Amino acid sequence: MDWPVSVDCEQEPESAALGIEIARAPDGPREDGEFGEISFDRVRRRLGSSMVELFRQKDAAPAMLEELLEHPRPRQRLMIHNNRRFHSVPLAELWLDAVWFQGFDDPAGAEESAVLVLELVDRIEPDLMGCEILDDLRGRAWAYRGNCRRIRGDFRAAWEAFHEANRCVSQGSGDLLEMARLYDLESTLCRAQRRSGEARNLIEKAISIYISTDEQHLAGRTMVSQSLLLSEEGQFKQAILVLKEALERIEPAREPHLVIVAQHNLMSYLTQLGRYEEAQAMLPKVRRLTAENYSRYELMRLRFLEGKIQLGLGHESRAEAAYLEVRKGFAELEVGYSVADVSLELAALYLRQGRPAEIKQLAAEMVPLFESRDLHQEAIAALMLFKRAVEMETLTARIVQEVSGVLQRSNTLPPSQVFEDPS
Repeated sequence: MDWPVSVDCEQEPESAALGIEIARAPDGPREDGEFGEISFDRVRRRLGSSMVELFRQKDAAPAMLEELLEHPRPRQRLMIHNNRRFHSVPLAELWLDAVWFQGFDDPAGAEESAVLVLELVDRIEPDLMGCEILDDLRGRAWAYRGNCRRIRGDFRAAWEAFHEANRCVSQGSGDLLEMARLYDLESTLCRAQRRSGEARNLIEKAISIYISTDEQHLAGRTMVSQSLLLSEEGQFKQAILVLKEALERIEPAREPHLVIVAQHNLMSYLTQLGRYEEAQAMLPKVRRLTAENYSRYELMRLRFLEGKIQLGLGHESRAEAAYLEVRKGFAELEVGYSVADVSLELAALYLRQGRPAEIKQLAAEMVPLFESRDLHQEAIAALMLFKRAVEMETLTARIVQEVSGVLQRSNTLPPSQVFEDPS
């Protein structure tokens, strides 16, 4: 779907009319040309006659990384400690790229790899690239460690990693893209900790840098995060506008999964606003893309959203069928939060239809969730309140809504952080 959004025309964009601040490019010079994420011109000025060595290391890096990854981590450590041919910036950059993608599926393993990259960087002679470039790489590695810790729910350790990343980058070369990457990643931790103001500020800084350096795809990716933040604040109209602009900037060939995420989020925002026909029109394409690229869990999430759309269109029997299918799928995948979430949607539907027997059955089937390691104490307490209201026949739509709100809030917080002051 092509979105009729332009950011380069002279007209004021629609987002401005709604009071959204979409960051624009700051004034200042831009360095063109890159080697990896490091400014090629800056490296060339520093290296001079050593450019031949730089290109040699760049050409050798893919084979060296493949060689390293064939071995277990203890052996990798010995190789990078004892063999100087592995001591190269191109290899460190390439390995960090691998760490980034590994973090989505194996955050613990990705962090262990990032530690090895830090050890590798510590063994690179600064004479060739300069201490500032090495600090850039250290900052990036620490930022990736922080992101891995956030994914695992260890927010305090994540904050410590980002603190170290900021220290390294502040001593680095001043590369704008390194700074933008750090802002972008750190904003996800602030979002998870409900530090919305800080998250918004970091996101806007990152977008400004990406636009100023003509990194349109990276700007679009960060705008997806910006739209999420707006949606969490209940600003769905604004979130839709930002997401449409993001889709204009994103290059599908670079990150196909990002397009799917953005499209799924757009459907969700439309559903929240009651624009069910628009959301339904997107379903076939998003379902096909999800089936080609995503796991069963992601397909279940899409089916869950489809149920909400069907309910909004007045097709209660279709919505119920979708909810029952998804509830069974989430239970098989042992995703406690998702089981509870869809159970509450079913309860709201049964309450509307006057089906108390089905509600009691739902409440009884939710008892095993109280022992789930996937749920925080706050969420469990809310579900127990729901169960008690069902048993006393005092359940109302408002109680269901409040319990659902508690569930959503605690879903992004690890147990030790639910009641903790993030400051």
